[in-house]
Amino acid sequence: MICPKCGSVDKSIPTPGLTKRGQGRKLGKCKECSASIWAMPTTKLSEHSQLETVEQGEEREELLAGLYVKHVGADEHGKTNEIDIDRVIYKDGEKHCYLEIKERSNSLNAYKMTQFPYAKIETGQRLMDEENLPVYIVLKFTDCWARLTINATREYEKGSQPFAPRYRQYQQFRQRQVPVKLDVEKDLEILKLRDLCLDEY
Repeated sequence: MICPKCGSVDKSIPTPGLTKRGQGRKLGKCKECSASIWAMPTTKLSEHSQLETVEQGEEREELLAGLYVKHVGADEHGKTNEIDIDRVIYKDGEKHCYLEIKERSNSLNAYKMTQFPYAKIETGQRLMDEENLPVYIVLKFTDCWARLTINATREYEKGSQPFAPRYRQYQQFRQRQVPVKLDVEKDLEILKLRDLCLDEY
């Protein structure tokens, strides 16, 4: 398991491969900082129209992006023309980095492997090559903020099952919905940002 506060990994207690609904539980306490570590699965979202779901997600991402910008000491963020990496962050009037931010309704330790469309990796690597700027994917779990710094030369693991968010079913078998699989214990950096995070469940 990995601590959602300090990021230390305790190999003696494995991160569950899958935490099903109704099976959320406390895994233990961090040996380094004594934080509680929970495996809490994805919560079932109430049904909204497709348009409402998209609009609410975009509003929430705008809020989260603002919190992240403040955390890293940058000035502002704006939208890009990219589908898969959709924000650029500015610092001192210059482009500072590219950012994609996604919110999860599960805790960090709910699933050993987390995933999102592989196209985000490909777009990030292309942007790094074209603009020589870092590209980050930030995942806001219910108990922490975590960040993937995209490596320009790494070949990331691909999942075998194409997937699509509920409001994008038409994309289910398109290339951009093939997932990348990331190990939460090895691939993600836990940020010292606690806004909107739960300590207990």
